[in-house]
Amino acid sequence: MTSHEELLVDEDGIPILRNVVHPEAGSGNDRQPAARLSGMSVETIARELLGNQTLRKALDEFAAELSLNIYQHIDRSIRPVIEQAITSAMDEAGNNAYDEIRQQLESVIPDILARILEETNPGSR
Repeated sequence: MTSHEELLVDEDGIPILRNVVHPEAGSGNDRQPAARLSGMSVETIARELLGNQTLRKALDEFAAELSLNIYQHIDRSIRPVIEQAITSAMDEAGNNAYDEIRQQLESVIPDILARILEETNPGSR
């Protein structure tokens, strides 16, 4: 029904259904999944599943969420170690060493994180 069609109702205000489809009159694609899949190879089933847009969308969402979780885990794991290294370096060598270490870390950490992310998620780039 399109948005401009009026909904037919009976005298009690209950919608009147038109074009009723009975379950026994379904299309050939409505067969039981086991019966439909029984003659198909595993490769054909996999291709059909991967061609399904709903499944594709779910896989894309799962991959995005997994990538974010990996990034957050790496961030939570590395951040305290880096902070401790900087604090220790400051305590041992004073401000000059701190500035040098901070500059070195700022220059190499993006590359290290990018490399880790590529290793944990090889298909993302």
